[in-house]
Amino acid sequence: MASFLVEHCGFAMSDVRLIADERATQSEITARLHWLVDGVQAGDRLYFHFSGHGVQMATRDHQGEIDGLDEVICPVDFDWTDDRAIRDKDFRRMFGSVPDGCEFVWVSDSCHSGGLTKEMLPPDTCWKNYPVPADIQWRIDAAVGKGFQPLTLPGASANLALLSGCASNETSADSAFDGRPNGALTYFLLKTLSAAGGLKEPLSGISSALKEAMSAAGRFRQIPGLEGSPAIIKRPFLVNF
Repeated sequence: MASFLVEHCGFAMSDVRLIADERATQSEITARLHWLVDGVQAGDRLYFHFSGHGVQMATRDHQGEIDGLDEVICPVDFDWTDDRAIRDKDFRRMFGSVPDGCEFVWVSDSCHSGGLTKEMLPPDTCWKNYPVPADIQWRIDAAVGKGFQPLTLPGASANLALLSGCASNETSADSAFDGRPNGALTYFLLKTLSAAGGLKEPLSGISSALKEAMSAAGRFRQIPGLEGSPAIIKRPFLVNF
């Protein structure tokens, strides 16, 4: 994805902060996100791509009562504590300052479900599971029992569009394509953008094409979503102003 931004979307290599594998810790991801939005002005183009795990975590109020449910992305050092998670409210705080007139696209190729899982298909179908600690699961169940729904991640800012890998109750698949492991959403997104006219297609059209392509593949149960700024959704991917 980083190479595609440089080769086809007019970004310089110095415009991109790439962080992968064991270096993708909570502190490092957060630092890159602050860099992304620092000093942003109308007319700027911003892109945040995350491919990894996602969960839901319960929150407590000052009296220790369960008062909500958050959507969370999981850095490599995730351990079910606030110091090792990035919650939807953190995104709201970081992205809330993004002004009108920016082209901000966020792709989250991750699960937004209650278990830390990511589907692996093929060659051998299996589940990579990180068991939820009993006390954490108790809080999640208590939040669900109270009817709490997680705040959707695009609410972080009205001035962005979020392309998500799946619905909040689904998992996002990893798979092997031409012998290379890849997040399924990321693979089909790059394939769609690289097709003739792909970079001229509005985000809404790209989202529809992704759903069709993943459904036609016959091995992915997730349904990609698109939410956020109606103006950005109507425009092509990271359009140049």
